[in-house]
Amino acid sequence: MTLPPLRFADYEAGPPASYAGDPIWKTRMFRMAAYLNSRCASDVSRFGPRVTFHVAQQFVRAINSVEANIAEGYSRSGSADQSRFYAYALGSVREGLAWIDALGDLQWAARPEYLDLLVQLRRQLLTALRRMRESENGKQKGRPSGRPINYRPRKS
Repeated sequence: MTLPPLRFADYEAGPPASYAGDPIWKTRMFRMAAYLNSRCASDVSRFGPRVTFHVAQQFVRAINSVEANIAEGYSRSGSADQSRFYAYALGSVREGLAWIDALGDLQWAARPEYLDLLVQLRRQLLTALRRMRESENGKQKGRPSGRPINYRPRKS
């Protein structure tokens, strides 16, 4: 496996061959998740004997799941399906953060970067989910999302 450049900015400058020309690459939260996914297993292999195989495996699986669920949600046409997969991705982001906490005081060079990108992913997913829900609520009421309802006195 080829590791991406060690900096996220270098990684996102050019998509891997599998995503060249794919519109999903324009989605920043996907690029962040793909970056973490592509380097996670290699980073975890350097944790050493202080970290059990189970904890390392769970952390890798959580990080892998973020990218997979964003990709699947992005590809769904209905907002209900899309929001379901984005909610799964959000759960995996939170799980990844929980596993980082479970690692305790273990120091590894990429820890701050993982924390930073996972927190950014959490914010972006929460914003996307909120907008999807607002949009759905607006459609259900027959009005565009985010626009106030004008008061119209009832005719007697």
